[in-house]
Amino acid sequence: MKVHSILLAGGSSDRFNNEENKVYFPIGGKPALSWALETLDKSERVDSILLVVRDEDWDKTNNVIELTNPKKLIGVAVGGNTRHQSEYQGLANLKEREDVDEEDLILIHDGARPLLPIYLLDELIEVANKYGASAPGFNSENLMKKGNSNDNTKHKTIVEIQTPQIFPASELWKSYELAKLDNWQAVDTTECVSKYSELEAVVIPGDPRNMKVTFIEDIFTLETMI
Repeated sequence: MKVHSILLAGGSSDRFNNEENKVYFPIGGKPALSWALETLDKSERVDSILLVVRDEDWDKTNNVIELTNPKKLIGVAVGGNTRHQSEYQGLANLKEREDVDEEDLILIHDGARPLLPIYLLDELIEVANKYGASAPGFNSENLMKKGNSNDNTKHKTIVEIQTPQIFPASELWKSYELAKLDNWQAVDTTECVSKYSELEAVVIPGDPRNMKVTFIEDIFTLETMI
């Protein structure tokens, strides 16, 4: 069983900078996208990488590829107007390849999460191999009172599902085709598979370094983590 990765780099970046796709903004002296691309390429558990980009970003994408020189890159696909549509395009591309089987795992990761720790990536793949599907969850602590007492108890609550999110190829292809028939779009991969499949991702603790770049201020936060 192989592990194929889809790296999404087609976001609109409306809240970041309308003139710049955030995945190409420099972090630590190189484009943000190159960090995640390097991590996927270095992982011994990842067999292939497919980039999904905006049509207008070909030159910037080629620059990232030349800089990173990923050995596992098998292609570059043009995404859609939304994250869901870009996921669909990536999945459709992999489905046409003879070296991708239904039993293989496919992970989908946001290029806007550049500092994905390789230990987290490998752990997610291991969990998906064992239980069928996986995703990282970022936890926060909430103080909640017990009944009418004055005692406070800390509870861990998942407030954000990060990426990469990993599922069997068969479940992803089925779920996204059904979503297309329903003219419905999910927020992320786990939502789509949960709607059309009984398979639920096993959520493991994420990592603060795996934060998503949403605002330009996030770049400065990530710089401190390098």
